[in-house]
Amino acid sequence: RLPARAVLVGVIVGTLVWAWCLLRPALWPDAAATDGSLWADPLLLGTTAALAANILSMLLLARWGDAAHAPKVAQPALDDLRRLAARLLPAEEWQPLFDAPAERQPGIVERVEHALAGVVGGASARLLVQAAAGDRQAPLETVAEVVGQTTRALRFNQRVLEAALENMSQGISVVDGELRLVAWNRRYAELFDFPADLLRVGVPVAELVRHNAARGLLAGADQERQVQRRMQHMQAGTPYVTERRFPNGQVVEIRGNPLPGGGFVATFTDVTAFRAAEAGLTAAKATLEQRVAQRTGELAAAKAEAERANQAKSRFLAAVSHDLAQPIHAAHLFTHALSQRVLAQPVADSVQQIDGALASAESLLAGLLDISRLDAGGLRPAPRDFPLDEWLAHLASEFSVLAGERGLRLRWVSSRAWVRSDPQLLRRVLQNFLANAVRYTDKGSVLLGCRRRGAGLWLEVHDTGPGIAEADQAVIFEEFRRLGSAGPGLGLGLAIARRMADLLGHPLQLRSRPGRGTVFAVRLDRVATGTVPAPPNTVPGSLLPAARLLAVDNDPVVLEAMRSLLQSWSCQVEVAGTVTAVEALLAVEAPPHFDALLLDYHLDGALTALDLLPRLRQRLGPLPVVVITADHSEAVRQSVIGAGAHLLHKPLRPLALQSLLARLLSSAGPTR
Repeated sequence: RLPARAVLVGVIVGTLVWAWCLLRPALWPDAAATDGSLWADPLLLGTTAALAANILSMLLLARWGDAAHAPKVAQPALDDLRRLAARLLPAEEWQPLFDAPAERQPGIVERVEHALAGVVGGASARLLVQAAAGDRQAPLETVAEVVGQTTRALRFNQRVLEAALENMSQGISVVDGELRLVAWNRRYAELFDFPADLLRVGVPVAELVRHNAARGLLAGADQERQVQRRMQHMQAGTPYVTERRFPNGQVVEIRGNPLPGGGFVATFTDVTAFRAAEAGLTAAKATLEQRVAQRTGELAAAKAEAERANQAKSRFLAAVSHDLAQPIHAAHLFTHALSQRVLAQPVADSVQQIDGALASAESLLAGLLDISRLDAGGLRPAPRDFPLDEWLAHLASEFSVLAGERGLRLRWVSSRAWVRSDPQLLRRVLQNFLANAVRYTDKGSVLLGCRRRGAGLWLEVHDTGPGIAEADQAVIFEEFRRLGSAGPGLGLGLAIARRMADLLGHPLQLRSRPGRGTVFAVRLDRVATGTVPAPPNTVPGSLLPAARLLAVDNDPVVLEAMRSLLQSWSCQVEVAGTVTAVEALLAVEAPPHFDALLLDYHLDGALTALDLLPRLRQRLGPLPVVVITADHSEAVRQSVIGAGAHLLHKPLRPLALQSLLARLLSSAGPTR
């Protein structure tokens, strides 16, 4: 663009030249050309000359004006440059610039501006140099202060960032869009042990990858392929996480993420200790699992051994109890046979005392048997609905004599309630309650009755004994636990009662105050009233005399006692002590006639009465059979019932045998 003044001057000059050319023929006619050429025309000549003068004037004036008004580039003073450099540059950077030889002084402005550009940028550096040269539009102090503050802030942030990166436990590397290294920290160089001259700004990252591949830090045999794969990964800009195990055992986790403007940043974390701890935990877990399996096996073996020992103990106790039951059983039979005879009073008293002693021994033996059966799991409840009244009457009748001998009065309260339980096991629970009450009560009475509570019923035994202290109530149901020394026994009664009640699912309750007596109670479930079956026809004792019976037992003492008892009832008895004797009896052409058979369950060796029974029935016919055993197991009971026989347990109660024989003979109608 031309300056306005140059255009104006060009117009004026062109106008003057054009006017002169038009007026010249009028002012100097003789000087006008008459040769007839084009230039003889004043108008054409004036126009051409005016245009030429106009253009020439504008060009000359425009060029002269620019030269006259161009700003003079002043050179800043050396002291101003020194102060400017000292303010913005470190001493080790600006001092060498001014210590150069004299022949290099003319270029010092450019060198200072270049050094400043490395700190504040090219535009800011040029502005600072101009301000130092005296350009008042940007005073040096103001510009230097503004740029200095910005520079100090940038330097502070840069130092903070560098310190943070250098003190990180992770290695960091940054590459630009052309995959050249632009930044890294000390930890990165330490992790990969790079040579000092290899890490520099602008080095292609491919060189670093190849260096690592040559040292065996990359997995795979084809190193170049591994290098290309990693380069393609970074060029694609996809994030990744991987772990690399170095030959020295070091494990490094690598995480890479693309930068928004191109490039890639990667972090390198030494996870060797973490992986070692993880491996240690895995090994500890495996070891712990092995130890748990080992301890579980040992526990299972110990449990199996304990179960075997418990079963052996139970079998031993059952066997011992069976062996003990045999002489008690025989003694009971003998004493009952003696009591059937007319004896002198002293002898009768002695027989009664012997029978009482046998009853005590039988009670102790029954307790041991109950404990062994409970330990062995041989008791199986058979609950059913039954009325309490008759059941309570029998129980009260059984203990009335015992209470009378102790000078006590046993009272009971009848009940029309029906309950659901196993009558036999429940009877054992109440027998133990009553026996305990009679044993520990010196005077007063014992009360047996029931109390309704909602849908349930509490069967209770009250006594007026000394009571039980609160501290002892927690241990009274333990085995072999006795309070004081009153009365005989092993302290098993209440323990058996508790375990049988647990087996039946009936809660127990104990209420007692010292000096005020004790209450033992068991809770039962009430059921709807049912129909009481008609009692069996009573059988007169006259059916037993002249009855022909066969008794088989491998114990000679028991066999002789059975003979004496049955003969005291005027029965005709044939006895056999061995299976061979039985076979000899059956081998005759016409075996004797019998009305009933009395068989001991355990015979010679492993033979039982059930093994002998088919042969007996084959030769003697379908006779009533009574099997007598000290084995209280459910399996034996089911086997005997399944064989169509009747079961009685040792020690045998003679009256129970007499009643059963009378009923069987009445039903069978024996032939006399």
